[in-house]
Amino acid sequence: MPWTRADDTSFYSAAERLQHQLGVGWVVLWGPGSRRFWAFACAGSAPLILSDPTLEGLRQQVRNVGHRQTRRTYAATHTTQTAQLTQPPDNR
Repeated sequence: MPWTRADDTSFYSAAERLQHQLGVGWVVLWGPGSRRFWAFACAGSAPLILSDPTLEGLRQQVRNVGHRQTRRTYAATHTTQTAQLTQPPDNR
């Protein structure tokens, strides 16, 4: 089935609204290939990427992260049940 950007106009608009609400600490995108919303943390010392198929799910993940970022790198993993944040082993 062919796809055009116009098919996802509402998703792009929703991502733009969430981007505006979250401010400069986050970049929010709609991924047409993945059919997910993505949020990239721009603030803090640890990179963080979150995604969810729903805007509300992504908003909740951002709320859950809050200020828990540390100097370690976080990886966001997703299941059909919930998103979980995991840290790599401390190899200092």
